[in-house]
Amino acid sequence: MPKTPSYRCRVGYAQAIVTLTDSVTKKRRDYWLGPHGSPESRERYHRIVAEWEANSRRLPRTSVEPATTEQPEQLRLIELLRDYYRYAKQHHEYGEFRSFLAVMRLMKKFYGRMPAIEFGPKKLRLLREEMIRGDAEMNPPRKPWARKYINQQVQRIRRIFKWAVAQELVPASVHQALCTLEPLKRGRSSARENPKIGPASTDVLHAVLPLLSTPVRALVELQLLTGARAGELVELRRCDIEIDDKTGVWSYRPQEHKSSHRERQRVIYFGPRAQELLRPFLDGRGAKDYLFSPAESEVERRTAMQARRKTPLSCGNRPGTNVVEGPERLPGQHYSTDSYRRAIEYACDRAFPPPAPLARKDGETVPDWQVRMKKTSKEGQLKAWRRAHRFHPHQLRHSAGTLIRREFGLEAAQLALGHASAVVTDAVYAERDHDKVIEIMRKFG
Repeated sequence: MPKTPSYRCRVGYAQAIVTLTDSVTKKRRDYWLGPHGSPESRERYHRIVAEWEANSRRLPRTSVEPATTEQPEQLRLIELLRDYYRYAKQHHEYGEFRSFLAVMRLMKKFYGRMPAIEFGPKKLRLLREEMIRGDAEMNPPRKPWARKYINQQVQRIRRIFKWAVAQELVPASVHQALCTLEPLKRGRSSARENPKIGPASTDVLHAVLPLLSTPVRALVELQLLTGARAGELVELRRCDIEIDDKTGVWSYRPQEHKSSHRERQRVIYFGPRAQELLRPFLDGRGAKDYLFSPAESEVERRTAMQARRKTPLSCGNRPGTNVVEGPERLPGQHYSTDSYRRAIEYACDRAFPPPAPLARKDGETVPDWQVRMKKTSKEGQLKAWRRAHRFHPHQLRHSAGTLIRREFGLEAAQLALGHASAVVTDAVYAERDHDKVIEIMRKFG
C-alpha cells in the first residue's frame, strides 16, 4: 500500500507543509498548511490528504483551503462535540456510546476547529470516504468500516446535529443539508460487506459445551431456550425472576435492554427446561446476588487443575500458598457481554485448535505468534479457521429464533425474541427452513 505523505516543517520556515504527487501526471505540489504544530494546520493536513485520496490520488484543484474567518460567537465543531459527549454519556448505553465516540474522534480530527455551522454534505461525504478507507497509520490502526456500519455512523453524525438544533446551537438548515446525503448501497460503493450473521454451527456447539464452565454453559443453554440477548441474562439475579405457579412459566423483565429508551417492555420467559437450568443457581444465594459469577468459574477451573495434578502435595506449590496479596484484578460479580464472549472463544479454541502451521509453538508468546503470522502471511488463514470453528453469543439468539420459527411459526419467534415487528425477525434473525423448500421442490420442481 503506498505510504501516506507526511506532515512536516518547511526548512527555514515555521510553516507546516505536505507534498502530494499526482497519480497520473506524476507532478508534485507543495501545500502550505499554516503554523507548524498548530491544531489548525494538522486538521488542514488531514483534510487535504483525504481529498487527495478520495480523488484517486489526483492533486486537489486548489493549492490550499482558504482560511476560515471565525467570529467569536460562532461555535466550533470541537465545542459542539464536547457538549454532545456529556449528553451521550448519560443517555446512551455503553455499546452505542462507543460507536458515537469513534465517529466523534473522526470529526474532531478533520474539522474540530471549524465553525460547526460550516459542516455540510461535502464534508460529510469526505468523512465517509475516510470510513471506507481506514487508517493504517493510527495507533492502533483503524480498519476500514463495513458499509452498513458506515451508514449507521453517518446517521449518528446527523443525530449529533439534530440534537444541536434542538439546543439552538446551530440552525436547522445544517441538519437538513446533512440529510440530503444518500446512504451507501450494496454493490455501488467500495465499502466492504460483512457476512450475514447466522445461527451457531450445531457441530461446533456440541463440541464446545462440555469444555465450558458451569455458569457459562448455563448461559449458552439459556440463550438457546429463550432467545434472549447476552446482555439480558448476564446480570440476572434471584429477585428478578417472577414465579407463576398457575402457568408453570417463570418470567424476567430486564430494567435495561435495547429498546428500554423507547418505553417498550421486555419479558423473557423460562419454561420447564430453562427452570431446571436455573434451579442449581438459585440455591444458597441472596435475593440480589447475581446467578452467573466469574468467581465461581475461577474456583471450578482451579479445582479441576488440582484434580489433574500429578506432583505430590509435598513437592511444589500447595493450593493457597502462592496467592497474590492485593491483586490488580479480581473476578467480577457477574459476567459482562465481553467476558462471556471471551469465555466461549477460549472453549472454541480448546475444542478446535488450529493446525500446526497456524498454531502457537511451544514456548512462543502470543505477541511473537502474532508477528510470525503476519510475516508468513498466514494471519488471514488463522482468521478463517477461527470463523469456521467459533461462535459468539449473538449467534445463539439467531439459533433460538430459527428453531422457534421452525416449530411454532414466525409470530412465535417474534414474540420470543421481543421484536416490535415480525419484519425484523423474518429479515434478520429467524432463518427460513430450507429443508421444507427442498422437499417442496423435490416434489414440484
